[in-house]
Amino acid sequence: MPKNPSTIIIRVPPERARFALKALVAGLERLGHTAHLEAAGSAPADAEVERVLAFERRLHRDPETPGLRLPLPAAEPRSGVIISLAGPMPEAEFALWLDGETGLDSLETSLVNGHVPLIELRDRAGTVRAAGLPGIEQREILGRSLVGFYARLATVIDMALDGAARSLPDRNGMRETPGGTTPLGYFLRHTAQKVAGRIAPARQRAEHWRIGIRPVTGRFRPDGDGHPHGFLILPDDGGRCYADPVLWEDGERTFLLMEEFPYDTGIGCLAYTELAPDGRALHSPRRMLERRTHLSYPFVFRHDGDIYLLPENAASGALTLYRARQFPEVWEEHSVLIPGRALHDATLIEKDGRWWLLANEEFGGSSWDVLVIFSGESPLGPFQPHGVHPILVDARLSRPAGPVLRDGSRLIRPVQSCLGGYGQFLRFTEITQLDDQGFRQREIGRMMPEGDREMSGLHTYARSSRFEAIDLLTRRNWRLA
Repeated sequence: MPKNPSTIIIRVPPERARFALKALVAGLERLGHTAHLEAAGSAPADAEVERVLAFERRLHRDPETPGLRLPLPAAEPRSGVIISLAGPMPEAEFALWLDGETGLDSLETSLVNGHVPLIELRDRAGTVRAAGLPGIEQREILGRSLVGFYARLATVIDMALDGAARSLPDRNGMRETPGGTTPLGYFLRHTAQKVAGRIAPARQRAEHWRIGIRPVTGRFRPDGDGHPHGFLILPDDGGRCYADPVLWEDGERTFLLMEEFPYDTGIGCLAYTELAPDGRALHSPRRMLERRTHLSYPFVFRHDGDIYLLPENAASGALTLYRARQFPEVWEEHSVLIPGRALHDATLIEKDGRWWLLANEEFGGSSWDVLVIFSGESPLGPFQPHGVHPILVDARLSRPAGPVLRDGSRLIRPVQSCLGGYGQFLRFTEITQLDDQGFRQREIGRMMPEGDREMSGLHTYARSSRFEAIDLLTRRNWRLA
């Protein structure tokens, strides 16, 4: 619940009023506010956008029909916080800006060109009070992209209302808003891709995560840009893929923990293997933890002589901690660290005598773009949410991508860059502030796929004293040259 629940009046140009806006209202109500939509202002109508949304409704049979027009009452005097999506209005406390331009005029053009606009809410003086760069998960369907956008806009509005000081995302490193693709061209391209995907042989069309391992040959150098050269690929049988590698050293032995995703069940579980001195697996991965719901991201740590496992199990709606009875084969449930929260890729780090837990939370939208932080006196809990919650909305720099690494006095955080799609590549950031007042990080380097169609993602990095491990998104029939 927000600290100060508000009555919020959203003023929208009637030409932009579609059922997708219900995601904005639902998001604000989920956060404890009361929201009303009103028609105000005007925006250019785009007949081709309307045709594409109509085509999508017929093709996808979406029961929520996000592209349908939503009749709105005219604006009228009433008590509440007025937020304008139609540009600055004298009576509006906040106005929406996208990529530095007022209102919603550029939204559909941006989305059909594969560009996610930077959201800013500015006050009457023009000061940015909150900002966010959303993750859009269904980019190939315009109506559902609009739903994802409005769901995240609700989060940014809530951030503007709470008034907390945050590190705001900006447009640095973002390309200019493109304009070469028409709405109809967008629809035809994605429809053709969908048809081609259905008729292509499964061995060619399936994207497949793989784990790569290479021996450490020198000092950790996260600064600058790099590519995944010299990695040995963990073999698989094609009936499953492996991702989310974590390395664990026990004396002279090195274990590789991972997510195993069997294609026949579609439910991830956790597995392990042991590594030879050259990085090759000594045996095929063996399962070490299964549940009824999806498991991934096997974050592991030692505390007071015991080994603990903190996997992602967001589908269960809680963050559960496990303790090893016999590492790595046998685990028992220890406690629920954070109940009632669907957290993704929870990552612990000790700093200044306290334990900090960084994770992603959906807040009704994507799981790629909202960073939340909790803290406690022990890694076993209890944990309390940070006073600034959420701390960041930025699809480039939010989602954890492996354990935080120590480079001398620096804390280096691998993050997934999910702008334009899940797990596009890795960014390395240096944490410059992590305390009760806030969180700040600065990007220092990247690790990117080779850039061809055969290698389209890279989203986890782990390092021990002996090895580095990553995962790569490839076609199922791909082999590293």
